[in-house]
Amino acid sequence: MVNADLLKKHAGQYKMTRDTAGEYHKQLFTLHPELAKYYDAEDIDPDSVLKVCNADDMRYLAYSSAIQAQKFIMLGQQELQCFFRLPTVVNDERSWRSALSDFKETFGENNNMPMKEFNKVYDAFFAAMQKHAGGVTAEQKKEWMALFDKAYEDMKKWGWY
Repeated sequence: MVNADLLKKHAGQYKMTRDTAGEYHKQLFTLHPELAKYYDAEDIDPDSVLKVCNADDMRYLAYSSAIQAQKFIMLGQQELQCFFRLPTVVNDERSWRSALSDFKETFGENNNMPMKEFNKVYDAFFAAMQKHAGGVTAEQKKEWMALFDKAYEDMKKWGWY
């Protein structure tokens, strides 16, 4: 059984702002450059995601950089919210499946990422949490991993990969 209360509290500590939303993708593309292709980001330096996202005034950026910045701000917010929803619904089968279908839509249908790749995103999530949620304790990591393992197994059970 996952300690959902611990994870909800931890998720609530993430400082979600325009500037922090890109952290997840910076970490994802750094740790797993092979996944960048699903975001049409093969040629993007992972460090540039944050540099662009942290720009004070988007008017001074090149048009394509501004578009990329906005893309990763929006995707970062969307994908992190998918993660943060999981502990709130883990004990309700119908809501759990709905939350996982959000992952399926976000990762699989919007980005063409096969759901079998889902287990590669965990470390990017942890790196973002480490930086913007006050760290990740061993207990928090253990509970998140139990939650993610359940998600991965359920998606497999439902034939999503």
